[in-house]
Amino acid sequence: MSEHRFSFPACVIAGKGRIEAYDVILLRKFAFADGVTTRDQADAMIALHRLCPDQCAEWEAFFIESIAAFAVFEEAPVGRLDEQNATWLIHMFSMDGTVASAAELDMLVHAVELATETAESLSTFLLDQIRRAILPDLDCAHALSRPPAAAVTEYDLALIWRLLRPAVDRGRLLMSPREAAVLYDIDQLTEPSGNHPLWNEMMAQIVTLERPVHVPAIKR
Repeated sequence: MSEHRFSFPACVIAGKGRIEAYDVILLRKFAFADGVTTRDQADAMIALHRLCPDQCAEWEAFFIESIAAFAVFEEAPVGRLDEQNATWLIHMFSMDGTVASAAELDMLVHAVELATETAESLSTFLLDQIRRAILPDLDCAHALSRPPAAAVTEYDLALIWRLLRPAVDRGRLLMSPREAAVLYDIDQLTEPSGNHPLWNEMMAQIVTLERPVHVPAIKR
């Protein structure tokens, strides 16, 4: 049982162990009227999410949009997922390098989509979920949601492109060496003939570049 102390109506919802569409209306009105704007509110939403495994689709959508928006737009630096925020997200939503919840994985990917820039530790971590799924690591949410195959599928590619769309430049895929290394590891796990044809095309387009390191300006 979570040690988090909930206010109304979250305390009532947590007690019954499920979240229904009407509960989401109450939470939007009373508990998160302005969305999730503080770390305490984020912790409360995450705790409620985990205490109530029986969830409606409305809750999953609310959870994904709220936590992703908080990480990107409420935490500094606004609009970017820097190394500090990436570390917090990975720590909160994984165990032993694996994201076990489909909703939490979707939230992390959505945060990357919202951000103008993402620390490579987070993008690399999320790409590695595909590698774990192919192994397969059956504790991995992506492994449980994809069609079973020891190859890169169209389902995998959809996730990859959600993560790497900002890296596309004039027919090239500009990636950091760490990001590219995960894709090469995936390629080594599979037979080219079994992979989706677009995977082999994508691998031929990779160009690796070191990402610039952002150094905060010193105020004088």
